[in-house]
Amino acid sequence: ADETYLIGPAPSAQSYLNVEKILAVARATGAQVLFGAIHPGYGFLSENADFADRVKAGNLVFIGPSDDAIRSMGSKSESKFIIQSASVPVVPGYHGSNQDPSFLKSEAAKIGHPVLIKAGMRIVRDPSEFDEMLTSSRRESLKSFGDDTVLVEKYLVRPRHVEVQ
Repeated sequence: ADETYLIGPAPSAQSYLNVEKILAVARATGAQVLFGAIHPGYGFLSENADFADRVKAGNLVFIGPSDDAIRSMGSKSESKFIIQSASVPVVPGYHGSNQDPSFLKSEAAKIGHPVLIKAGMRIVRDPSEFDEMLTSSRRESLKSFGDDTVLVEKYLVRPRHVEVQ
């Protein structure tokens, strides 16, 4: 970069996540006239499909994946469906839309304990713990992501971490 601009103070909500300020700086610097591109870096807005949409709507180029790709891969459920459709194995589990607690508990029993409830990464070693862990996971997910949808997967002890991006 040839130029840098202060977007805001250290708290990320006031800087790296401040969409209006980032777009205002892009307009003020004449970014549209030159190359018209915003590289969002890593994390934060780089994984935000709405930000990619706003950049495009402002006649700028978003340097990163398409908004559709961000949405698809940002949803653990949808990304698992896409991956499975490509015949890539995934951890056994339930990642569908039925979020009824009784249904999720029955899916956990089919998978076999221990299971992991995501988001929130709650390990359920015994069926008697399921309801409490589900409630806790949903509360954390709603607070963190604005959505209390969960996945239930087989808990793998000491797995190797492999991430697709």
